[in-house]
Amino acid sequence: MKRTIEYLKASLLAGAIGDAWGWPIEFQTVEEINSKYGHLGLTRLIKNASGIVEITDDTQMTLFTLEGIINFLYLKKYASIHESIYQSYLRWYKTQSEKFQLTTSNSFDLMSYRELFFQRAPGITCKNALASGIMGTTAKPINDSKGCGGVMRAAPIGYFFDADQAFDHGCSSAAITHGHPLGYLSAGAMSYLISKIFEGNDVRECILQTIEKLEMYSDAQRLMTLLKSAVQLSESDQNDIRCIRQLGEGWVAEEALAIAVYCSLKYPSDLQKALAVSVNHDGDSDSTGSI
Repeated sequence: MKRTIEYLKASLLAGAIGDAWGWPIEFQTVEEINSKYGHLGLTRLIKNASGIVEITDDTQMTLFTLEGIINFLYLKKYASIHESIYQSYLRWYKTQSEKFQLTTSNSFDLMSYRELFFQRAPGITCKNALASGIMGTTAKPINDSKGCGGVMRAAPIGYFFDADQAFDHGCSSAAITHGHPLGYLSAGAMSYLISKIFEGNDVRECILQTIEKLEMYSDAQRLMTLLKSAVQLSESDQNDIRCIRQLGEGWVAEEALAIAVYCSLKYPSDLQKALAVSVNHDGDSDSTGSI
C-alpha cells in the first residue's frame, strides 16, 4: 500500500460508511438492536426518507480535518497545522450553529455543501470547546474530556505525515477540543497507526508499533492496556459481542480506538464484516464504525 490519492479516498469512504452504518443504532443496546433487526443485528445501510444514508459529525469533522491539512500544507493559509485545523473546526462549528447559505465560489469549499449543515447528534464537548473561543492545546488543556470526538476525526492526519509527525499532529488536533491525556493520546495513536498502515506495513505489526510508541507516555497506560487486549481478543474464539464488552462501549477515546482495532484485526480481509461488528454493540456505534 502506498500514499496515493485513491487510498485516501478509500479511507474516507470506508469511514463514512462505518459512520452511516452505525448512526441509526448509536444509542441502542445489543438487545434492542437484535430485537429490531434480527440476531445478526443491523447488516445493511439504512436509507432515510430521501433515499440516502446519513453521515454524522464523525464524517463531517473528518472532512474538516482534511480541509485544515490542505489549507496548511498546500494553500499556506496558516503558520501552523494546529492553527489551520482549529480554524477548520470553527468552520464546522458554524455548520452546526448557523443556517446554510448558498455561496458562489470558484474554489472548493466544504461549506458550500448543504448536507454538512445537518445536525446528527454533534458532540457536546466539541461544540462547547469551539464556542469558547479558546484553542485548546496539550500544554494548556481546555477541559478534562476524553470523549471519542477527538479520535474519530483524526484519520486524514495519518495520510499526509510520517508516523512520528502524525502522532504529534493527532494529539494537537484532538487537544483543540479534548483536554484529557487519553483524549488526545488516542488521536495521536490513531494518526500514527494510520500513517504506518499507509507505509504498506502489516496492520497487526502497525498496531504493535503503535503500542510501543505509546510506552513513551506515562498517561497512556490505560490506552496501551486496551490495545493489547484488543490484539489478544482478536485471536480468541470468544464471540464478538463478548470481546467488545471487555473493551468498553466506545464513548471515550481509548475504548473507541480499541474496539476499532479489534474489528480490524478480527476480520482483516472482510471490510463488510469488520464494519458490521464494529457498529453492532452497546455503545457509540457510529464512532467505532467510523474509526
